[in-house]
Amino acid sequence: MPVYEVGEHEILKEGVTLVRGDEDFSTGTLYLSNKRLIYERKGRRGFLRATSPITIINVPLYDITNVATAVPRVKVLTRRTLTVEFVKDDKSDSVRFEVGSPKTWESKIRQWIEDSKRLRAEELRQKDEETHRRKVEMARAKAGTTNVGMVNIDMKSKSGQKSGENFHQNIIEADEVKAAVAQTTAITPVEKSFPATESKKCRSCGESLDGDYRFCPTCGARIY
Repeated sequence: MPVYEVGEHEILKEGVTLVRGDEDFSTGTLYLSNKRLIYERKGRRGFLRATSPITIINVPLYDITNVATAVPRVKVLTRRTLTVEFVKDDKSDSVRFEVGSPKTWESKIRQWIEDSKRLRAEELRQKDEETHRRKVEMARAKAGTTNVGMVNIDMKSKSGQKSGENFHQNIIEADEVKAAVAQTTAITPVEKSFPATESKKCRSCGESLDGDYRFCPTCGARIY
């Protein structure tokens, strides 16, 4: 029996046969939890030696890409099988089991796949936000200024998620944000100085003229 994680609970359990090609490969127990699909090969007892059960398949539900069943009309002629396709180490793989109720397994797996993928997307989003926050804090500490901003751009998953939902936000690297921030500089106020107005004198009587006059207010002579 597998060791379940915190918050993980068992949904289905059945004794099955793992099939490779058209031949039985091994017998064991297939488990479905709210987080994983697990196949544990049955242990063997010999006269001198015994082998313990071994977990052969351990797939997170969010990595399962497809589930298919084969239920024959005549039970004697064909196996009742469940085929599970998944991604492991960035490569596609699949396994096939002979089970008693393929439709039940297919229905339950599909039901919990959606929930698992939704929780996984939320987990990745929170992880990216936390990573971005730490990078921004480090950039602020290195720059010695609080003028480091955050820029978020909504993007869809590069892998093109089948659900069509928006993927978590693309995070701008803190170094790029830091480089984009303008350096703050001190501004020194500049005192404006205005030249003193040169006083004019009347050419006729020598009277000082402080304003703009066309005629001398003393002698009445024309100012040129």
